[in-house]
Amino acid sequence: MNKPAKLQPGQLTMILTLSAAFSVMCAAFPFTLEQLIGTAISIGLQILLCIPAFLLTRRTDSLAAHCKGHKFLPLFFCYYLLLAGGRSVVQLWSVSGSLSLPVHNALLAAALIAGICFYTSTLGIQTLARSSTLTFGVLLLTLAVMLLGGYRSIHLQNLAFSPDSCIWSSVLQHLSLADELPVLVLLLGFLEKQPIRSTFRFFGFSFGIWFFVLFLGITILGSFMPHAAYPFFTIASVSQPFRTQRADALYLIVFVLLCILRLTLFTTLSAHLLGEAFPKLRFRNGICLLIILGHAVGIGILGLSSSWWYIVPIVLLTVCVPWSLLLLDPPEPAPQKQ
Repeated sequence: MNKPAKLQPGQLTMILTLSAAFSVMCAAFPFTLEQLIGTAISIGLQILLCIPAFLLTRRTDSLAAHCKGHKFLPLFFCYYLLLAGGRSVVQLWSVSGSLSLPVHNALLAAALIAGICFYTSTLGIQTLARSSTLTFGVLLLTLAVMLLGGYRSIHLQNLAFSPDSCIWSSVLQHLSLADELPVLVLLLGFLEKQPIRSTFRFFGFSFGIWFFVLFLGITILGSFMPHAAYPFFTIASVSQPFRTQRADALYLIVFVLLCILRLTLFTTLSAHLLGEAFPKLRFRNGICLLIILGHAVGIGILGLSSSWWYIVPIVLLTVCVPWSLLLLDPPEPAPQKQ
């Protein structure tokens, strides 16, 4: 695979924001005031974790440049992306069990989504970036519909601390979902300009979506929150702006679109990194997608889709690798003119 074309700053922001929105929809923990505060702290920590990547980019260097001619570094990132993709498939499978999908066979639905992801991953990341603009608009429309249907049910007295929740554990829980950080480190090398501004816009949109959904969940569901398996879709079911359940189709469309975008992103980037390590390897997109599905089976059997240990590879790839490149692999000095 050739190097992906350059991305516009807005495209980077939207790709990462949509990937984060999928995690919001798949959240399987109670929404509490502690979770809201912990999310804000977690996003602040994530900004700090990105400082080494910013420094690497400002040095007119990038992680993508260091992946050329090496095997360990691209394979390290590639394996994490495949693992994150498998985790996303497990999240899709878990959430779809509580939804009314138009395809009654869950296995057939997963096969259809996998086929679409394989096709879209072969088109390259720039095609994915262009389609993210439309998907982002549909996401904003969905959130507006949710607010329109639920604002009458908002009860601010539900904004109270919960005895069963902890801010620190909420920070770790949100940080374990930050799959976008290693992706951000990779995509900064494909950005034409404004890497820091684009990253801050992403974190702003991400926090805005998390805050919006958490606030609605806390104030609308109230005491019913502990019984909500997937709070986002529980909010959607009780905040219908129409007399019939017509908005359900919109939520379902957005969920499938975000899932396809996320899996396509992981497949495309991992196939690119696999090509950096093994340039002559063919059918890289298909290989990566099959590995993602294999990881999904293992993660589902072991029940590791919501484990906090995901924080370890996120920190290693986002902080340790860029710092190592900054300290151990300095840029070559520019040749002096005679």
